[in-house]
Amino acid sequence: MKVLCVIPARWKSTRFPGKILHEIAGKPMIKHVWERVAETTTVDQAIVATDDDKIADYCKANNIDVIMTSPDHETGTDRAAEVAARIDADIYVNVQGDEPIIDPAAIDTVVNLLKRSIDKGIEVSTGYIAEATPEQLEDKSAVQLVKTLDDCVLTFSRLPIPYAHAEEIQRTVHVGLYAMTRPALKRFAEWERGPVERAESIELMRYVERGERIACTPIAAGSIGVDTPADAAAVEAILAAAS
Repeated sequence: MKVLCVIPARWKSTRFPGKILHEIAGKPMIKHVWERVAETTTVDQAIVATDDDKIADYCKANNIDVIMTSPDHETGTDRAAEVAARIDADIYVNVQGDEPIIDPAAIDTVVNLLKRSIDKGIEVSTGYIAEATPEQLEDKSAVQLVKTLDDCVLTFSRLPIPYAHAEEIQRTVHVGLYAMTRPALKRFAEWERGPVERAESIELMRYVERGERIACTPIAAGSIGVDTPADAAAVEAILAAAS
């Protein structure tokens, strides 16, 4: 099976415009992500998908494969679906362009899960961190994942669910790392956003709202999605401590 990694990268960001090219530990964030993907064992090809000339120009000047996509996409997965319509592969793994310290092993874990799940009729996989911290439960940018007993997604929410009415329960945190088949990406792009996806702004709800199963697996904690300059500073501190 050919696996193509798509790294959606846009310039516009409400809290941190231009963050994709923001320098962290001496190199732009997108370069960190590219290098992490290069360390995987499952990815056969990787490409940055952007709608911005500045990002495309940086990639071209630094030997990073890049493709220009429509500026009208509402989500990174919509952008990945455009790539899937233009570049053939069996599995597409969506790695966010603002995850500069994502664990290559986590990418491999999610891809391998999908490979094992396709024969069961499941065409999408994702990951989660098994134990949410108290800070993550208070942070609306941290998405909670609730799983079924057979390790598929029951639902997602920005609220700390399930509610511990009768007994305590360990809450998890969803990680913005997805693997999908080409037909699954095609369906995603053809569907309109449902009411829960619009309300929560969680793109994988597009599958859940239509009854499609999503396989999920725990991955190691540690990656930080960069949404603010403070997040970038935290990543830089982690990289400095590791060097």
